[in-house]
Amino acid sequence: MIEVRLFAWGIKLFFSYPGLEDENIENMGQIMSDRWKRLPIFFLMVSLMLPKAIFAQPELDSRIKVAATIDRKEVPLNRTVLLTVSLEWTGDLKRYQIGELENPILENLEIVTTSAADRRLSEAGIAKAAKIYEFILKPKAIGMGYIEPVIVKYVDNETGDAHSLITGRLSVKVIDPVAEPGSRSTLVRYLLLLLLLLVVGAGLLYFWWRRRAARIQAAAEAVKIVPLEEEYLAKLRTTINLKASEDQLREGFWLLSRLVREYLSKKYQIPALESTSEKIVADLTALAVDEKLVSQTQEILNVSDVAKFAGTVGNRSELERIYTLVEMMWERNLRAPTAGDATTTN
Repeated sequence: MIEVRLFAWGIKLFFSYPGLEDENIENMGQIMSDRWKRLPIFFLMVSLMLPKAIFAQPELDSRIKVAATIDRKEVPLNRTVLLTVSLEWTGDLKRYQIGELENPILENLEIVTTSAADRRLSEAGIAKAAKIYEFILKPKAIGMGYIEPVIVKYVDNETGDAHSLITGRLSVKVIDPVAEPGSRSTLVRYLLLLLLLLVVGAGLLYFWWRRRAARIQAAAEAVKIVPLEEEYLAKLRTTINLKASEDQLREGFWLLSRLVREYLSKKYQIPALESTSEKIVADLTALAVDEKLVSQTQEILNVSDVAKFAGTVGNRSELERIYTLVEMMWERNLRAPTAGDATTTN
């Protein structure tokens, strides 16, 4: 640096004298006088150089770097590949003058479009400049494509020297073309995929339906089917209290009549709950029900009607007789092999 050379010259000027090497003692006083005269000059030079020596910043490495990259190693024949050539340097952003970049030499590739951009950024407080060149390349045929080395020329404005940088050779593999969106092959592929999804969905639905049917069947088999006669025998024994007080005998006849009417409605599908006793007997006769069953039913309903509508309390022995008659009728139907036995004449 110039400042350092001037400082060294000042040191030499202060401590050197032409006659000192000859050890001329007689001229020593003159020599010292001359040195004291040079002292202000020496201090002036020190005062100028010292701040720069203390606060001087180290010079940044301003080397320029070049790189060439591609965005993929394989490219379909009907697609493109991006080639990027970048130059970067730090320090003085105006130090280098980049020459015009020529298009790269290509093999089995052709240039579609080009672009260039300048960038300024800062990394860890250090200014950085970059120049980016982009080339969109399209393959010509299936096989290998090559990008020959790119030569970048620039001039160092600080020294005036011209330089050249060269990138490495790049290669890309060109493979079979891919289906274009909306093409016939793409439509066929989507239709096949849709068909496959429908088949899988139908299979899953059928499997779910089979499992659901199996569960319903298993649940139905697990439920014990109670015969109608058994159900109403249980109701008869829990509803009718033969040991009730005299005041409750009339209610016993009413409950017994209602149980018989409910049973006939479910057993023979007739409106027995809202029909008169005569209408019920007529409906049973029309259905060719066993005459004994029709006769017993008529007797049960008539006795119950008399107890309900006559205004009397009722007879306990009569209630017990009717109760036994109903119980025997339902037990006989319960022992019958099929429901049709109830309509068979003995």
